[in-house]
Amino acid sequence: MFFRQCLCPHEIQPSGGAVGTAHPQPRSTKYEKGIKMNSDNLKSFLIIKLELWETYHNHKENMANAGFLVQLSLFGSLITQALWPPAWVAKVIALPSLGTFVVYFMLWFLIHYYTRWQLINKRVAAMYYAGFDKALLYFSTHELTNEDLSTCNATSHTHNKIRDLISKLIYIPGGFTKMDASVEGLPNFIARDIQKMFKIGSGAESLEMLMTYASIVLMIVAGTKIFIG
Repeated sequence: MFFRQCLCPHEIQPSGGAVGTAHPQPRSTKYEKGIKMNSDNLKSFLIIKLELWETYHNHKENMANAGFLVQLSLFGSLITQALWPPAWVAKVIALPSLGTFVVYFMLWFLIHYYTRWQLINKRVAAMYYAGFDKALLYFSTHELTNEDLSTCNATSHTHNKIRDLISKLIYIPGGFTKMDASVEGLPNFIARDIQKMFKIGSGAESLEMLMTYASIVLMIVAGTKIFIG
C-alpha cells in the first residue's frame, strides 16, 4: 500500500491518522497580551463607535441649542417687553431691583451652566469622532503592527480639577467635564489619534466660545436694564 507523501491544501492529517477537511479560520489580530480580534470585527467596532459618537455629538448640539434659545427667550422678555418679573409675581410681592436681578441671575446661571455642560460634551464627542475616523482610515490603508495593536494604558488628556471647574462657566482650552469614556484599553492605533485630537482641539470650539460669551453678555445687558432701566 502506498501513502501519499503530501496533502492537498484543504486536507489535514489528524493525529489519529484519518484525513480530514480543514475549516478556514478568519484572519485574526494578536494583541501583546494574547488577546485576538478578528479583523472584520475590529473594522465593525470602529464603524459602530463612529456612529455612536456621531449620534451623541448631534444630541449634545441639539441640547446646547435648546438651552441657548431659552436664554434668548428670557433675555428678550426682559428687554423688549419689560415684563420681568412677570405681572403675577408683582401682585404677590414687590421685588426691588436687587431682588429682581438675583432671580434673573439664578435662572441665567442654571441655563448657562446647563448649556456649558452640553457644549463641553459636544466638543468631546467631536474629538472622539475625529479620532475614530482617522483610526478607521489608518486601519484601511496600513498593515497593522504589533505596536499598533498593543493596549493603550494612558488617558486622553491630563485632568485639572480647577481648570475643569472654571470651564463650566467660561471656555478654557483643555477644560472638560468628568468623562466616562476613555482611551484606556483601546488599541494604540485608535488611542493615539484620539489623544492627538485632544491636543490640537476641535473645530467645535469656535461656536462654543461664541455661545458662551454671548450668554455672559446677555446677562450683563439684562443686569444693566434692571438697575438703570
